[in-house]
Amino acid sequence: MSIRHLLVVLTGIMITFGCSALCFSTWGMFQPVVAESLGVPTTAFAMYVTVMYLTMTVASPFAGKLLQSMDIRILLSVSVALVGCAFLLMSFSNTIVLFYVAAVMLGLGEITILWLAIPTLINRWFVERAGFFIGLCMAFTGIGGAIWNAVFTALITNGFDFHTLYLIWGVIALVTGLPFTLFCVRNSPEDCGLAPYGASMQTSADGATAAKPSGLSAKFVMKTPMFYAICVFAGLINIAILIAMQFPTYTKSLTDVAFDVVVVGGVMSTVMMVGQAIFKVVLGAAADKNAKGALIFAFTAGVVGILLCWLCTFSDMLMYVGAFIFGGCYATAVVLVPVVCRQSFGTREYSVIYSRVSTVFNLIAAFAAMIWAWIGSSFGFTVAFIVALAMLVVILLLGFYIFGQAAKYKKDWTTE
Repeated sequence: MSIRHLLVVLTGIMITFGCSALCFSTWGMFQPVVAESLGVPTTAFAMYVTVMYLTMTVASPFAGKLLQSMDIRILLSVSVALVGCAFLLMSFSNTIVLFYVAAVMLGLGEITILWLAIPTLINRWFVERAGFFIGLCMAFTGIGGAIWNAVFTALITNGFDFHTLYLIWGVIALVTGLPFTLFCVRNSPEDCGLAPYGASMQTSADGATAAKPSGLSAKFVMKTPMFYAICVFAGLINIAILIAMQFPTYTKSLTDVAFDVVVVGGVMSTVMMVGQAIFKVVLGAAADKNAKGALIFAFTAGVVGILLCWLCTFSDMLMYVGAFIFGGCYATAVVLVPVVCRQSFGTREYSVIYSRVSTVFNLIAAFAAMIWAWIGSSFGFTVAFIVALAMLVVILLLGFYIFGQAAKYKKDWTTE
């Protein structure tokens, strides 16, 4: 473990803490505020999240190829700049159309920052404990989310409007990202004369070198049913977890309760972010040893969390507990999915395969924000929670199928 290995992890931490947490972990707080200020329905604001996911869907295969061929410092720095500028654009927006333009910029930036670069970099730099370090980096979307949601609540209650908040968000994204993407990261340990942490060594005429990555070829993988199963598995996870972004809207819909619904909604979002931060590290470390056990844990956390938030409106404390526990399920999208992909397909062509998985699951998840906003406003949150529970059951069954198929294909792994 060298300082270069640690700097890669630090870069992953900082870009998730800033760019990704601001993008993915706070839009639920903005939804009722921006919708009311612009005089549009919440579904119109949720459409901006759909545009962002659709952009990621289109950009994913191209980003995956760029990760294979281009200096990652340039790719990540451009991505951070896109995210920061998108927030700055929203700070000047008085029409929902400009939010959709900003969503395209966010999608182009975040597909590399969150979905592809961190799993790819960690898998290049770490053979052992890759799941733990992915979880550690991804945890800072939750830690950042908890901090930025608390900052949002404090500023909005003190009279700041959403324009000023987005201006602050843009500055934070740039300051927490660019110094690290420019100076602290390299494509691979070989670029620095190092080997991946925990790599087995092989002897050649030139001396000891790290063993070549092993796994299935992308061409072979995309002909297997397991590939499509893992795409649907990841897509449903992305849909199911985003019900948490509706917590502030959900609490505002409650009547005959003894607590301040606005405050409770904000606190639920914050404690959920704390929960997902903690559980990302736990799930990453657990998935290194037993991915199936990690999936069962996440499923249980999702079910228990939803039931507490749904059925315990008589107690704000129990709703906070439910939101915290649901964080264990929320962690699966960015921690468990890449670990399952690595364990199923290997690292031989990981970035290409995972970018294809990302294309499909971002397409599936593109309409999640609108789906939950529509269900909540049209049928009520009782129906929304029932739908979420049904999705969790399907996710669990798909996960069991994927683990069974992955064991069968392990014998076909090669290094070239």
